[in-house]
Amino acid sequence: MLAVVKETTGPGARLAEREIPAPGPGEVVIRVRAAALCGTDIHIYEWNPWAQNAGLKLPFILGHECAGEVAAVGAGVHSLGVGDRVAVDTHIPCGTCRLCQTGRQHICQNLKLFGVHTNGCFAQYACVPAVCARRLPPEIPYEVGALFEPLGTAFRGAQATEPAGKTVAVIGCGPIGLFALASLRALGAARIIAVDVSPARLEIAQRLGADHLVNPSHNDPVAALKALTEGYGVDAFIEASGNARALRQAFQALMKGGRAALIGLPGRPIELDAGTDIVFKEATIVGIHGRLMFATWEALENLVAGGRLAVEPVITHRFPLAEFSPAIELARSAAAGKVLLDPWREADER
Repeated sequence: MLAVVKETTGPGARLAEREIPAPGPGEVVIRVRAAALCGTDIHIYEWNPWAQNAGLKLPFILGHECAGEVAAVGAGVHSLGVGDRVAVDTHIPCGTCRLCQTGRQHICQNLKLFGVHTNGCFAQYACVPAVCARRLPPEIPYEVGALFEPLGTAFRGAQATEPAGKTVAVIGCGPIGLFALASLRALGAARIIAVDVSPARLEIAQRLGADHLVNPSHNDPVAALKALTEGYGVDAFIEASGNARALRQAFQALMKGGRAALIGLPGRPIELDAGTDIVFKEATIVGIHGRLMFATWEALENLVAGGRLAVEPVITHRFPLAEFSPAIELARSAAAGKVLLDPWREADER
């Protein structure tokens, strides 16, 4: 089979032939029908400081966002069968720690990540722990199922803002921010303000239902957010950029008693004015790391299948697996939304 393999330290990866994996006990092999690029894949491809310190064991197959059909089932797997349509959660919980035993598998004490600590899904076939595979309803396309992993993270961020009837700002309109925006609309936010420096991404945000667009390259975002809220600031914000300055500005533009959901990962520690912007405001801050397994998935399935949550506008580009390098370069730019890979499409099918 064809696979994108990270073989050595340093930038890059290569397309290689690999044996189709056989499932071990508790595993399934899926025929990957759609896979999506994520910032984590870019970090590993670039071999930046995060990747260098992530405990990666080379060589391994990249990729962790995907959907497909079960091709083989390992011993002890009774929940899935050959031919089942599935989407994959990245988080591999141990199942035995205190967190797993109390329904918090997504922050398992011994958490491992599919496609980071194991071979991933940028391949024609992928071996997946059965605990990570969720049946995909027939009315949901594989391409949309491949987005459920990042969509679920964004959806939980939107839930954390308690958005019904409120004005919520989305800071950073990359794929996660755009998914959060769509989720806010589905969850009943009264007004959504999209904040980003990319005109292309702001245009997608508008198509997804943003009521106001703020470009910090043209306007002071704090002043703009306060002007839109009679000087009070926004009821809540979702920070999806990981940018230190953007995070500080978001807290400055938060109304007293407001809520903040933090999803973006900063490259280094960030200094905040905890007294002025958090304590005296009585701000509530929630960090978001993944999805509830599988309560979040069930909510997404119902919303997507019912036509209340449309995420297809976030998909801007599709590439065959053989063109993963230009796909990654595009995903790194502000010109793209979500970039998909098709392992079964020929490279010349443009």
